[in-house]
Amino acid sequence: MFTPLNALAGALHLRAGEGRTLSVLGGFLLLNTANTTLLSSVKNGLFLSEYPAELIPYAIIAAALLTALTAITFAGVIAGTARRSLAVRLTAVLTASVLACWALFRADPRTAFIIYLWISAVQVLVITHAWDYASDLLTGRQAKRLLPLIGMGASVGAILGGAAVAPAAVRWGTEALLLASVVLLLGALPFLWWVPEPQREEDEETVDLGAVHAFVTGAARGFRALANEKLLRLLAAGLVALTLTGTLIDLQLKIALQESFTRDRITAIYGLMSTAVGIGTLLVQFWASRVLLPKLGVSFAAMLQAGALAFASAGAAVAGGVGALAGLQVLDDVLQHSLQKPVEQVSLLPFPGKVKSAAVATLGGVLRPLSKAAAGAFALALATRAELLPLLTVLCALAAFAVYSRHRATYMAALESALARHAVDLTGHGDTPLQVGREALDVIDRALRDDEPTVVIFATSLLSQLPRSDAAPRAAAMLSHPVPEVRAEAASVLAQVEHDDDDFAAVAITERLKHERDPAVLAALLDAAGSVPGVRPGDVRPWLEHPDAEVRRAAWVALGRIGVDVTDELRSGLSADDAAVRAAAARAIGDLGRTDLMDELASTIDEVSVRPAVLDALARLGAPAVPVMQALLARRDVPLATRRRVVSALASLPARPAREALVSMLDEPALGPAALTSLQRQRSQNDEMEPVDSERIAGVLDTEVGRGLRYTLIASGLRARPDATDPRVAFVADELHGLRRRSTLRILRALTLSYDPTRMRAVADAILSDDPARRSNALELLEGSISAETAKRVMPFMEAAADDFPEGRAVDLVERSVELLREPTRALLAETDWWPRALGLHLEGRDDEITVPGESADDAPVSASSTEDGMIPLIEKVMILKGSELFSSFPGPELAGVAALTEVVHLDADEVLFERGEEGDAFYMVVSGAVRITRGARELAMLGPREGFGEMAILDREARSATATAAEPTTLLRIDQASFDQLIERNPAVARGIYRVLTRRLRSTLAQVAAG
Repeated sequence: MFTPLNALAGALHLRAGEGRTLSVLGGFLLLNTANTTLLSSVKNGLFLSEYPAELIPYAIIAAALLTALTAITFAGVIAGTARRSLAVRLTAVLTASVLACWALFRADPRTAFIIYLWISAVQVLVITHAWDYASDLLTGRQAKRLLPLIGMGASVGAILGGAAVAPAAVRWGTEALLLASVVLLLGALPFLWWVPEPQREEDEETVDLGAVHAFVTGAARGFRALANEKLLRLLAAGLVALTLTGTLIDLQLKIALQESFTRDRITAIYGLMSTAVGIGTLLVQFWASRVLLPKLGVSFAAMLQAGALAFASAGAAVAGGVGALAGLQVLDDVLQHSLQKPVEQVSLLPFPGKVKSAAVATLGGVLRPLSKAAAGAFALALATRAELLPLLTVLCALAAFAVYSRHRATYMAALESALARHAVDLTGHGDTPLQVGREALDVIDRALRDDEPTVVIFATSLLSQLPRSDAAPRAAAMLSHPVPEVRAEAASVLAQVEHDDDDFAAVAITERLKHERDPAVLAALLDAAGSVPGVRPGDVRPWLEHPDAEVRRAAWVALGRIGVDVTDELRSGLSADDAAVRAAAARAIGDLGRTDLMDELASTIDEVSVRPAVLDALARLGAPAVPVMQALLARRDVPLATRRRVVSALASLPARPAREALVSMLDEPALGPAALTSLQRQRSQNDEMEPVDSERIAGVLDTEVGRGLRYTLIASGLRARPDATDPRVAFVADELHGLRRRSTLRILRALTLSYDPTRMRAVADAILSDDPARRSNALELLEGSISAETAKRVMPFMEAAADDFPEGRAVDLVERSVELLREPTRALLAETDWWPRALGLHLEGRDDEITVPGESADDAPVSASSTEDGMIPLIEKVMILKGSELFSSFPGPELAGVAALTEVVHLDADEVLFERGEEGDAFYMVVSGAVRITRGARELAMLGPREGFGEMAILDREARSATATAAEPTTLLRIDQASFDQLIERNPAVARGIYRVLTRRLRSTLAQVAAG
């Protein structure tokens, strides 16, 4: 996925601009050349030429401990120091140190030991801080894109510097190369200063409490992070094992070199090794960026590093000699530079900035040098058994391999946890059966005798959870309660509890049927009659001709359950003149599971009033009804809204054929979104449901990726127009942004069908958030949770979505990008979806051509604006409604359905719209002018354009609580309750949007009341 060219393109498209990218790369190149190549070669050449081999382990231990001490101090002050200032200061300190070392060595070569110690400590700090600095500047995904660039820059520096070391050391001497390092370090200072200061977290500001406090708190913070986070502990263990391996290799090579070569030759050898490392690193980085990291992951990269070192260490032990050890050292450096840093950086992504900063300092600046000191101690312990050092090296590499074999699962869990911390799980844990004792029964009995009907109804409902011996007698006694709702609830309880073969409950039900007159209670009694043993057909037949359709349904169902053949009665009901009777017959067929009547049932689907009952019945018939539903979906004469309801009915069936039918519809333009939503809901509610083959969602993914990218470029083209500030153009551009967001969510819904739904929910929650760190973590979790083939389809799009779609990125991903940018209106008119086309027509001023797909009596499209109110086009109405609190969060296509049902109302100044006490039946939105809301002589509010009032009236018909009067000539949009009910019938999502807004408003009001 990541090639060097891709990495370069990604870097240049960073929101921070190319200046920061080039500064980071330039600084890394010069620091790495000075540090890794020249200083490493020089300090080893100076030291190894002045001291005997037995002092090498002591030198490594001392240098490591000094590095750790310096790093702990560094960790203590980093949180309170500006990053840019610290970077510059550290580089300046290293520069001054190198000059001092040059002077010391010129004065007395025996100071080589001090030079080795100090340069080892300071150069580790500089490189460690450079990674920390870069991670502060960039989000995780940006850093991941830059890793190949940074690594290649370091490799180029190593190649150039290493190639120059050998001839320079032979010609001018090792100590002269210290001055060359100073030149490179001074060259890095301007680059570091040009890089902007990274933005700090809000809680990261610290107070200067003194050096001692900074020392203690800084040292503690990193170790606390390692102690508290499993992923960091695992990473630390792997890092320690790999560092021990590398240090033991370095020890053996130093001893071998000192026994065979002079100072300048040693320096030259290290320079040549550095060149080899640079070349090898460049090749491995290229392979890793194309194959290893994107396809196998960073965990496998770490395992590969440890396994390769174990194998090569064993080979070097068998071969022996300076050449084998030098090759092993080169391999260690190549793998460390190519693979270990990506592992460290990516693995630290799930943690907050302060934790990550402390962890980087602790891992790189404290644990690594302490591990080197431990390796030196091992070498001292084995001074008389030097032949065991190669075996110890192999064992350390194998230990690292074992640790990193557990890394991926822990890393993915840490990512998931990092995202989950931003969400609240409100899922239920199932119903708990009612456990009752004697005292609880007494409480229920008292409630059954209460004067308040609501209390009695609730107590009666609890009876269904009691044992039959307690429930049945009490429910039977409540059949004579004076309140009808109590009698109906008691009958429902008798239908739910189990019964013996005696006719106790049957006698109570048939006796009550003789005297009951309330239709709702009669229906409940008849439902119970079909479930209670002992009821005779003759007790039920008198109700077959009852005028109430629901009573008839219950009688049909009761007789069918008793064993009477009611086929003729059901067929007669389906063909009755009364639509309510036909709907009742449809529901009875579903209740009885009469699959033999499916075809006759489906033939009534065309009637709007009967349709909900038919769809509910088909859903209750289960898997056998799936072919009938599929046939309905294939009928183009069936309205689109009806076919969407069939999709919802299919989704309610747990049968596999129903799910297969939904999957087969995913690629359909009209029904695909409804099928996708239904399948995603099923998968989210049942994590154990078998996943869909990822190939079957490929079409959906490609379609939504293409849509999202097109909408992004069209919106960019509109915003580049001279009239971009025009409200019409700005509105269309914003709508396209919303459509692109919807495509992103549909992609994640589709992925839920084939991959872990819990992870996909976490990704969906974070991917469009305002927090860059959350988006970055979400991308990491997404990429690690899907197959390589799926990642190839969606990851470029999702990465662009997480970066808020920079135009350059979208241009790279779309073939017709120039055309979309230059002619956005024409591109909209070419879209197959009706809403983007409507937006294009609006931009061209052709609003009279806009139609809304929907239902009318003859199934023709609903006109965008009627002849009465043609002066306000549909899109203008949508813009007006979108400006209100009630409809602000509605997607454009859904809001267009609302706008199509509005009518325009004109009022003169002081004209009364409605009086207090009148029945409410409509919601109003001010288009122009102003409306005064009063109660008596008191003015409650003055409402202006895009403010709405009367929204509760579209949910109920309660009396108006105030009077509305036009304060000046005023134009309003009106939505009456009947139109709103019609809209809900076609699109229930509108009702959910209204309820969410009203709930949010209610919570706000309650919070204000609670606050006084």
